[in-house]
Amino acid sequence: MRGLLDGSPRTSDAELAVSELAANSLRHTPSGGAGGEFSVAVALRPGWARIAVTDAGAGEWKRPETSPDAVAEYGRGLFIVEQVADKIGHDVTESGQILWAEFIWDVEP
Repeated sequence: MRGLLDGSPRTSDAELAVSELAANSLRHTPSGGAGGEFSVAVALRPGWARIAVTDAGAGEWKRPETSPDAVAEYGRGLFIVEQVADKIGHDVTESGQILWAEFIWDVEP
């Protein structure tokens, strides 16, 4: 992410989001098991980026809690992504699911 968004003011946010989305894929879906896999796709335009993580999840998803338990060991990843991204979403596919996050920033002319 750092290399793709070099110079963007949203680089750190995007790095955090992709690490959380990938970690969730590995921890909470069959993609984290033996022989499992996931993919990360990044779409870029001037002033805009979309990160999409595709995995073998069942497609069950709910929006992050508005105030996760601050002392819980787990459960804050998607909340963090929602806080740093401009938009998040979830799509179901024939083979699993896609969780994505979008980032927007001003571009100098």
